[in-house]
Amino acid sequence: MAKIASPLFILREECAADLYGALKKIAAIGFGGAEFVGLFGKPAAEIKKRMDDFGLTPLGCHVPFDSLSLETEKKLTELAALGCPFVTIGPPGEDGLPGAENYGASVAAFNRIGAEAKKYGMRLLFHNHAGELKLTASGKTILEYLMDDTDPELVSLEPDLGWIKIGGADPAYYLKKYAGRCPVVHFKDYFPDGAATGEFVFRPTGYGVMNSAELYAECLAMSPRPEWYVTDHDCSYERDPYFDLRLSYDYFKNLTEVAG
Repeated sequence: MAKIASPLFILREECAADLYGALKKIAAIGFGGAEFVGLFGKPAAEIKKRMDDFGLTPLGCHVPFDSLSLETEKKLTELAALGCPFVTIGPPGEDGLPGAENYGASVAAFNRIGAEAKKYGMRLLFHNHAGELKLTASGKTILEYLMDDTDPELVSLEPDLGWIKIGGADPAYYLKKYAGRCPVVHFKDYFPDGAATGEFVFRPTGYGVMNSAELYAECLAMSPRPEWYVTDHDCSYERDPYFDLRLSYDYFKNLTEVAG
């Protein structure tokens, strides 16, 4: 059975006010795990105990590139105490992207952090946004360079399918190209809001323009298959975020039960 996790980014204000209340609510919706964006000032061991009480797995935590690169041991020790199987890193700054002078140092940093994460029993994931789907002079995207130049044994991909599509690329292409290297997949959804300007609004998973059924079929064709799916959602606007999370969870759970 597919394991489905809730993002905490959409609940960042709720978590800052009452982390354990927020975790209890997502557990009640049915989520099996939660993906953190910081620990909201709580001790890792305490969070782990409360999550055990709620029946939730601490899937992982997003950490900015500079923070994880400069404080590798501190961050990994904290996340190991939380019990995270994954740690997710963002892109380096502009001077660390392909074509820049420090790009080689960025690749080395990804591999080093990935090797350190393995010592803690964790896997390092790179999470994309739309910016990494820009084409370089060679015709490859920034995302492809970052994944192709890093060690696949040390750096895995956490593809955000919605951001890939928003960035102008085909999410299925990346699932095929990096099949077996994507233990966690984000199913983000959106709807265009002014096609002429490229603006959009986020939607619960299954309620936008993404072909989630087709993309889930691509995930099932992977070997090995992803271990976790995150029904990612950045903003609920005027709606209750728990309402949106329930819509996302119910849609994706039903999809997985129909598709296998």
